[in-house]
Amino acid sequence: MSTPSDNSQIKEKLMMGGMMGGTVGLCVGFVFGTINIIRFGSGTKGPISMLSQYMLGSAASFGFFMSIGSVIRSDGKMPAGIQWSQKPLPIQINERRQHLKFESEQ
Repeated sequence: MSTPSDNSQIKEKLMMGGMMGGTVGLCVGFVFGTINIIRFGSGTKGPISMLSQYMLGSAASFGFFMSIGSVIRSDGKMPAGIQWSQKPLPIQINERRQHLKFESEQ
């Protein structure tokens, strides 16, 4: 069962993902919109209107998917870096040292 603090964390992650995705979307929309306006022209709408449509469209789609992805990705209680650092190492260091000693003795 979710507590109020969990709900506020989810809301914060949703907002942060939306802001990051929106920022990336604005930049990508600016680049692709500018390239398309240079290549094909702006048509009857004008260059500013056409560029703003590219920017807002890509910002909305990037922001939407990034906000959902950030909530799904960080669903666990512990951050991924802490979970990874608490796992035991798969390599046995002592066995490797003993193996190196045997090779040097021969």
